[in-house]
Amino acid sequence: MSAQKKTVWGITGHRRIPHPEKLLQTLLRQGELLYTSGTLVDGLTPLAEGADRIFAQALIQLGIPYSVPLPLEQKNYEQDFPDTIREFHTLLEKAHTVFTLPRCPWLTDSEVQPMTSGRDFQYLSVGVYIANQSDVLFSAWNGKPALGMGGTAQITQLFQDFDSLKASVNEEQYHYFQKLGNRKITTQRKLISLDIAQEK
Repeated sequence: MSAQKKTVWGITGHRRIPHPEKLLQTLLRQGELLYTSGTLVDGLTPLAEGADRIFAQALIQLGIPYSVPLPLEQKNYEQDFPDTIREFHTLLEKAHTVFTLPRCPWLTDSEVQPMTSGRDFQYLSVGVYIANQSDVLFSAWNGKPALGMGGTAQITQLFQDFDSLKASVNEEQYHYFQKLGNRKITTQRKLISLDIAQEK
């Protein structure tokens, strides 16, 4: 008997969510529609502030385990959200797997410290990893163009068309990201866009 295939659900989304409870309820509804008894599902979330953590909360309520790919070494990563570290630790402790993605080979350790441009490549890395691994990608995107590398708009686009990444990176970098997470090639991948309309 062959092992049952596991379906991976990933998240990409903004850190500032105007209506967190509304997003949570939307994720729960969408999750209930997708999730069927006996299906093996694993979530992927890097637990940044905002959509990532709301997604984790939804998975917990749905009884779905999740893994946490960190874009940076944990102590380094935590410097990006000093005011919400307790929430981060709480959700991190509930994950069944936590791992740190490798530093991009063209970067040095000093180039991924706070306030450095190389740090954006690590955020792109975790977005690419999730997009490559996911069978279903939940996108909490406000519909606006990307403001920087690794943002929600870019990850949403490359989930659908990976070649779009070529506009942002050189050839060496493109091939590195292409292999990161072993991109799934299947016609059954699904993008679920989530409504996070901004406050008026």
